[in-house]
Amino acid sequence: MSSHLLGKKPELMHTWSLAFANAGELQKSHVGKARYRWLENVYTPLATYEGTLVASCSKGCKAFNASGGIHIETLGNSISRGPVFVFGNPEHAILFAKQLPALKAIFSRWAEETSAHVQLQTMQPTVIGSNVHVLCSYSCGSAAGHNMVTKATQHACEMLRHSLADEFSIQGFLIEGQMASDKKPLWGNVKKARGVETLAWGTLTADACREVLGCTTYELYATQQTIKEGGIRNGQFGSNVNTFKEWKMAQAELLSSPLQQNLGILRYL
Repeated sequence: MSSHLLGKKPELMHTWSLAFANAGELQKSHVGKARYRWLENVYTPLATYEGTLVASCSKGCKAFNASGGIHIETLGNSISRGPVFVFGNPEHAILFAKQLPALKAIFSRWAEETSAHVQLQTMQPTVIGSNVHVLCSYSCGSAAGHNMVTKATQHACEMLRHSLADEFSIQGFLIEGQMASDKKPLWGNVKKARGVETLAWGTLTADACREVLGCTTYELYATQQTIKEGGIRNGQFGSNVNTFKEWKMAQAELLSSPLQQNLGILRYL
């Protein structure tokens, strides 16, 4: 906005101040919380406008808490980035892809120069025409982050091009060719998790189900089976609960992150 407008209308500044203050209060008023006993009474924030979502999540926690809690096991973690190397013809691309396993050690060393937490796990090449897409998977431990992996991959690719461009006729590279699904949902993350893969399970007792949820365990099971059948007919992508995005928002994560990482599979035994 031009400065002369502010000079003519100083009330705009007061209006903006009120708007920002109200926005801050609105944000605070719509961050709910849900308590999980298995987290040692830690409250999990849920950034959402949906009061019913906070209520339903809390009710589910209450039912599981009354039934002995929920168990969680971490199965692994893997953050990926999929650079693309560009060549003049398919022959050069195929030659580079075949030699890639021998280049993993040096690529790994270059990538790990950027952070003490980054460890290259695998490099999987895919030749498409005159381009080679390389899916690089990293372990970052508790420090896992996309920016960390992007920085590591960028540095390693630049070093590879600088050192071996003439030997392999590398014309250039892109930092991401969508083999790693940056902010996109895809079936590749169903086969191999991007991020932290976890398994959570719990048991709902008949008493807790009746007292907290207001139904029998059989009615709950039958309802979920009906919903699952409809989802299959409609091509539903997993059984995600919508609290994923609220957890992410409360942690100041990108709203697109749940799309690229989260696939929920709900199963009743």
